[in-house]
Amino acid sequence: MIEQVQFLLEEAFRQDSLTLYVLMFGGGLIASLTPCMYPVLPLTVGYLGSQAADNRPRIFFLSLSLVTGMAIVYAVLGSTVAAVGGTFGSIMGNGYVMYAIALFYLLMGLFLLDAFTLPTPQFFSRLQARSANRKGLLGAFVIGGVSGLIVGPCTGPILAVAMAAITLTLKDVQGTAYLLQVVKGGLLLFLFGFGQGALIILAGAFAGFLSRLPKAGAWMERVKRGFAFVIIVMATLLFVFVGQNTDFPSLTGALAGAHSSASSVLVPEASAASLPRSAADSSGSPAPDFTLAALEGPQVTLSSYREKKGVVLVFFATWCVSCMKEVPEIKRFAEAAKKENVEVLAVNFKQHKEIVERFSRSNKIPYGILLDTDGTVTAGKYGIKGLPHIVGINGKGEVVYRADALPKEKTEFLVKLKHGL
Repeated sequence: MIEQVQFLLEEAFRQDSLTLYVLMFGGGLIASLTPCMYPVLPLTVGYLGSQAADNRPRIFFLSLSLVTGMAIVYAVLGSTVAAVGGTFGSIMGNGYVMYAIALFYLLMGLFLLDAFTLPTPQFFSRLQARSANRKGLLGAFVIGGVSGLIVGPCTGPILAVAMAAITLTLKDVQGTAYLLQVVKGGLLLFLFGFGQGALIILAGAFAGFLSRLPKAGAWMERVKRGFAFVIIVMATLLFVFVGQNTDFPSLTGALAGAHSSASSVLVPEASAASLPRSAADSSGSPAPDFTLAALEGPQVTLSSYREKKGVVLVFFATWCVSCMKEVPEIKRFAEAAKKENVEVLAVNFKQHKEIVERFSRSNKIPYGILLDTDGTVTAGKYGIKGLPHIVGINGKGEVVYRADALPKEKTEFLVKLKHGL
């Protein structure tokens, strides 16, 4: 059992950049400096000291138990978000839903600027009063958990934004990959909660640490407003770059180059898949034929490439950061594929021609681009639920690969396309 948990944690770390986890911990640490959390730090340490007198090791373990309780509550929230998002992957990441997330970010930024307030439910206040009577390690754990549930009016929006950020990393996956996604969601918010309680642990571990901390004052309000600024900037970026009719290639490319952890962005008109969803079970399925206008030149019919040994379709949109992140790799693959008489065609999802032309020029795209202006090929004939999406078709017109990225073993992939395997 322990080995299995260790494996899941290791895999969760491998799937994303370590930077994401560091940022989550750092976000929690900075959140602890807001006017809602920082001033109560002496009270929290005083509560722990009242139970352990001058027993420094016991104070440390009490503080560790309290913070762990708070972090576990956050972990449950993160796992729940990941579990729901994974189950309803056709909803999460939808362009309109991402706009809603951007609006949510904006509201949370305004909340931090005190543009409006939200009342704390009386139930949480009563729960906090009851938990205050508990003692010992278990009591500290319970108090930490209750504190995690209540979440002060300053840290609440920051936590909510962290949860919304997790939704942007979700993929429409099943089986072990789905379980890993749930573990990752929980782990991210556990680190956020642990960061938020880091000062409590340090105060419990080192005598005099609390006295060396700066006094509460106006600087905390600046920290809160700094958070508000960052959140509003995030909202602005989402509003601008997720828009289907808006595109700034240089900045979109910069977002992609920052190793964004955002996963596949789902198309608004996604329907039930008409083809198998994974590469493993798609072998032998006939690829639906279609005719689309080319970005340059006349209309293109898929079946006209039968003289080729294979065709790779790359479904994308320029507002999809993950799509932009894959462009350099696809360009290199297209050069190798051309030598093997395999055609690479990009299929753009419902964007104006001018936007796609700007993308093609700025990125010096060497492969053909087709315009799926009404989405009938992407969401209809191919039943694609998320962007980016790669479909590999062999010379027999059979689908041999479907995934959200090119396979790691590209030489074997080309062989599979060439020989109709």
